[in-house]
Amino acid sequence: MRALDFDQVKLGQGMLKDKLDEMAAFYRGLSNDDILHYMRLDAGLPAPGQAWTGWYAHSRGMGTLGQWVSAYARLYALTGNEQDKAKAIDLIDTFWLCHDHLEGTPKALLGCRSHDAFEKLVQAHCDLQVYAQVPTRDRVVRLVRFARETLDRTRAFGDNSTEWYTIPEALFNASRIFDLPEAAEEAETWLYRDYWALFAEGRDPFARKPEAGLYSDFCHAYSHVNAFNSCAAAYRHSQDPFFLKALKAFYRFMIDTQVMATGGYGPEFEHLMPKDRIVNALRTSHDSFETQCDSYAAFRLCRHLTEIDGEAKYSDWVESLIYNAVLATIPMTPEGKVIYYSDYNMYGASKVNRQDNWTCCTGTRPLLVLDMVRQLYYQDDSGLAICQFAPSEASWTQSGQTARIRQETNFPLDDTVKFQLTLSSPDRFTLYFRRPAWLAGPMGLHVNGQIADAFEVRGYLALTRRWQDGDCIELTVPQKLWMHALDKEKNGPNAFLHGPVVLGATYTGPQTPNDHMNVRRLPERMRPVPG
Repeated sequence: MRALDFDQVKLGQGMLKDKLDEMAAFYRGLSNDDILHYMRLDAGLPAPGQAWTGWYAHSRGMGTLGQWVSAYARLYALTGNEQDKAKAIDLIDTFWLCHDHLEGTPKALLGCRSHDAFEKLVQAHCDLQVYAQVPTRDRVVRLVRFARETLDRTRAFGDNSTEWYTIPEALFNASRIFDLPEAAEEAETWLYRDYWALFAEGRDPFARKPEAGLYSDFCHAYSHVNAFNSCAAAYRHSQDPFFLKALKAFYRFMIDTQVMATGGYGPEFEHLMPKDRIVNALRTSHDSFETQCDSYAAFRLCRHLTEIDGEAKYSDWVESLIYNAVLATIPMTPEGKVIYYSDYNMYGASKVNRQDNWTCCTGTRPLLVLDMVRQLYYQDDSGLAICQFAPSEASWTQSGQTARIRQETNFPLDDTVKFQLTLSSPDRFTLYFRRPAWLAGPMGLHVNGQIADAFEVRGYLALTRRWQDGDCIELTVPQKLWMHALDKEKNGPNAFLHGPVVLGATYTGPQTPNDHMNVRRLPERMRPVPG
C-alpha cells in the first residue's frame, strides 16, 4: 500500500482541520528574520529580527531549522500557498549562505556532533525537491560528504545526546529521490543493528543499557522508536528480512508493554521501561509522554508498517494519538512555549505548555499536525483503504482514471460516516474500511441505501463492486464506553474511553476515586450528559 500524500488529500471542516489551521497560522506568522537571527549574527551578516531565548539561543536555530523547512514545503504541497514555498526557500538559502561563511570556524553551523541537525537537513532537502519542486540534489551531495568526513562515528549504544541511530531513514530517502548511491552507502554506516537485534532475535529488550546520553538503565523512548523508522527504511531499501522481523517485533513490544490508553509512551524522563516502572511513573511523575516528538515517530512507524504489509491494525495506534495527543494539545504561545509532556499522573494532572521557549517539540509540532493528512487514506492496485474517519476529500488514480471520494462525519461525536464517489466512468475496485479495535458491535455498511455484501480482510471491512459516479456509502462504527487496563494481568491502572477517546474529569475529592470505589464497575453505570 501507499499513503495518499499532501497533494491528494484535503481536510474538511472539523477537529483535524481546526488544529491544522491553528498550527499553520502560528508558523506562517514566524518571521524569517527571527528564525535566522543567530545564524546571520554569527556569520557577520546584517541580523534583523528578535533574539529568541530558551533552547533557540543555544542551538543558534539549528535545532529546528530543518524541520521547519520541511514543514513549509509540505504546507505548500497541501495548500498551494506560494508564501509557504518562498519561506522555505529563503530559510534554506540563507542557511547555506551562513554555513559557508562559518565553515571551519568555532561557530560552524554543523560540526562533529551535529547528527540530529544533519538528519533533519537531509530530510528538508528531500521535501523541498518532492513537495516544492526546488532542485536540491547538489546540496544533498554536500551534506552526504559532510557526514562522511566530519560526523563523529563513535555510535555509542543508546546515545540520545546525538541520536545517531535516527540518521538512516533520511539518507535512504535521499538515495531514492536523487538516485544517490552514496547516500545509501552512508546510511549503512548508521544502522542500529545491535538494538534491532534484541527484537529480531527475541531477546530481552532491556538487556543492554545506554552507554552515553541519558546514562540511565533504559533507552530514550522517542529516539529509539524513531530508530525503527530507519529500520523500516533499511528494509524497504534492501528487503533484508532481518529488518522486517525486528520492525514487527518492536511494534508488538510497544503495543503490548509500552503504549498507554492515549497512545502515548515513554514516561519518567522519556524512557522505554518494564511495565511495573511505567505504572510507578504514573503515580509519581508528571512527564508522562513527550507528546509532539513521540507522536510523530509513531505516526511514521505506523505508516511504514501499513505500506509494507497493508494491515489495518497500525492505524488504531495512529487514531489514539490523533484524538488523545495531537488534537488534545493546547495552542503554542507567541514566545515559543509548547506542550512538551502530556501529564497522566493518577493523582491529578494538568495541561500546560513547557516553561522553556523553542524546545525540540516546536520543531516537530508542524510536521506532526501535517502528518495527520497522510494517515487518512492508503491505496494499492486493488483500491483505496480508509484508515481514519474525518471530514476530507481524497483523489487517487484507479485503472488509469482519477477517482475522488468525499468523507463527511462528526466522528467521534457520532457513529456515522458518509462517503460519496466521483468517477469519470464506472470502474470495479475495492474500498477498505478499517475495523477499529474498540468497536462496540458489527460495522454497518450501506451503498445507495442498500445493505452491502462486504467481507473482512487484514482488519478491514472490504467491499468490491463496480462503482458508479455519485455512489453514496454510509458506514456505521458503533462506539461505547469501555475501560482500558495498562497492565492486563493486574487489571490496572485504568482509563475510561468512548470509542478511541480517553475521557477526563474534574475531581475535587480528598482522595482519588480508586481509593473508595470499584472503578471497574463504572462503565456499566455511566451515562452521557450534555456537553
